[in-house]
Amino acid sequence: MDLNQHLNLSQRQQLSPILLQKIQILNFNQDELIAYLNSKALENPFIEIKLPRTSSELAPVDQDMGWIPDDRKSLRDHLIEQVLLTYRDTLIREMIFWWINQLDQKGYSTKSIEEAVEETKADKTLLLDALVLLQQLEPAGIAARSLQESLMLQTERDHTAPETAYIILEESFQDLVDRRWKLIADRYRISLQEVQSVFDYIKRLDPSPGEQFQSNLDTTIRPDLIVQIKNQNLIIKEAKLNTPVLSFDQDYVSGLNAHSDEEVLSYIKDKKQEYQNLQESLKQRNETILRVGTAIVNRQKAFFFDKTSPLQSLQLSELAEELDLHESTISRTINGKYIQTDFGTYEFKFFLSRKLQNEGADSLSTHSVQQKLQKLIANENKGKPLSDQKLVDLLAEEDITISRRAVTKYRKQLDIPASSKRKRFDS
Repeated sequence: MDLNQHLNLSQRQQLSPILLQKIQILNFNQDELIAYLNSKALENPFIEIKLPRTSSELAPVDQDMGWIPDDRKSLRDHLIEQVLLTYRDTLIREMIFWWINQLDQKGYSTKSIEEAVEETKADKTLLLDALVLLQQLEPAGIAARSLQESLMLQTERDHTAPETAYIILEESFQDLVDRRWKLIADRYRISLQEVQSVFDYIKRLDPSPGEQFQSNLDTTIRPDLIVQIKNQNLIIKEAKLNTPVLSFDQDYVSGLNAHSDEEVLSYIKDKKQEYQNLQESLKQRNETILRVGTAIVNRQKAFFFDKTSPLQSLQLSELAEELDLHESTISRTINGKYIQTDFGTYEFKFFLSRKLQNEGADSLSTHSVQQKLQKLIANENKGKPLSDQKLVDLLAEEDITISRRAVTKYRKQLDIPASSKRKRFDS
């Protein structure tokens, strides 16, 4: 009995690192997996990794534009180039360069005039003049010290701006944000429709003028599964081009084996076992993702044929029971994993929605209720937007019984403002 317990304990201790590796690898998204495998390849000289192909490698030879250099400028380089072309080498130009170095990635100044004086020991007027000159450069709205100032700078240079836009931004910005539009209309003796047009114009301005110079290279999503429709059937397959492939350098091993050194042979054996464990972990990861993804797709079939179809209620516990897997395994599987469709790429989590217990009807998913809310609000009279209580009443007419608090919560999740902030005066 004691011996068996000892053996079981030894087996658990021996398997623990492998199980830990399988758990880690299942939890990784594609980018994290690549980084992890690269680190393993550094530790094991016999492991070779074939990484996912880049977009230029996937393109036909006659359309490969990889040879064209990327001449994207940073915001700093873009501004410095303008300064060198526009201003002579004077002290004020040096101060413009100083201000450029104080901009954040959105293009806003991170220093006040007082802080600039303290740091540079330069004259306050000189620093203010340098800042004003910087604010005249492209893009419009650059080097502002607040959102209000950035919008004013953009409006000042836009000849198509509504006549009262600049003065409203300058004197009544908070009233405009808080939609105290009657107060604004009375103050400037204009109509509510004119205030509405100013508000609509300002919404079209860029709140972060510097971000257009930020690289988008890191935002690429690598899907794990691809779902396609063929002959009215859903085809689910692994996105193999996005998955790294491991191999073992047998030629290198053969060269070392020729020495017949026991220490070398033992080292090779250990490294080959590491490789095999890694391959097994990858295989299990891919199989689990495919199993879970297939189960999700089958439960949400209607959506994959028509993305306007509401999602069915689906929870981790239901998937775990269907697939005979632990909920924690399902949770790791859907973490950071994506499904590519003909009409977009969606995270696995998107397809899971808790049940909404609804009196007098079947259980609904929160997603389906949110879709109904969106539709009601999209079709409302913009001159008299629907209050949350009115939305509750309209949903009740469709046998969906939820509280006003729930409606408010779902509306906020959809990033839809309250009825008072949806009201328009040109409807």
